[in-house]
Amino acid sequence: MGSDTAAWLASFCGLMLVYGMSTWLPQLMRSSGYGLTSSISFLLVINAGGIVGLLIAGRTADRFGPVRVSAIWFVLTAVGALLLQSRMPLAVTYAVVAFTGVWLFSAQVMVYATTHTVYRESERVAGLGWVTGVGRTGAVVGPWLGGVLVASGNQSWGFTAFALAGVLGAVAIALVPLGSREKAAAVARAEV
Repeated sequence: MGSDTAAWLASFCGLMLVYGMSTWLPQLMRSSGYGLTSSISFLLVINAGGIVGLLIAGRTADRFGPVRVSAIWFVLTAVGALLLQSRMPLAVTYAVVAFTGVWLFSAQVMVYATTHTVYRESERVAGLGWVTGVGRTGAVVGPWLGGVLVASGNQSWGFTAFALAGVLGAVAIALVPLGSREKAAAVARAEV
């Protein structure tokens, strides 16, 4: 898999998670046994976590690189989604939702930050457009998938589906540097 394809897949998974979780979190939490008021407030908490997460991820990526941070954040999002399947005390649930928000939104944003490793300088604007455009299909698939699961009475699979998207996103973004090295070697061979 080329680095551009890996970045596209990571963006697809990231936006699938962002839009799927944002759309269906209250309903999935209600199906887990939480009341309507708590279920709606979870949406506020996950977004507040996202704001904090973007600040943390930016600083962390400056130190460790956006590929590594994005991969770890995708995995942590998957863990958070799996934890949300279980009924926990309300205070613990709020904490898990907040931390999931920290990782959820910034995992996707770090995908954008990797484009400088995927595309040459002359291709970066178009490359970022491709990463973003392909990712937007995930923004459609996430809410659709959540709707299908809820409509079929299988909403308990919602968090599992989103956790799988997190794992797939982590694998895809982790492959970006490998594909970038292969692309750089191919360019070097072509220049000789």
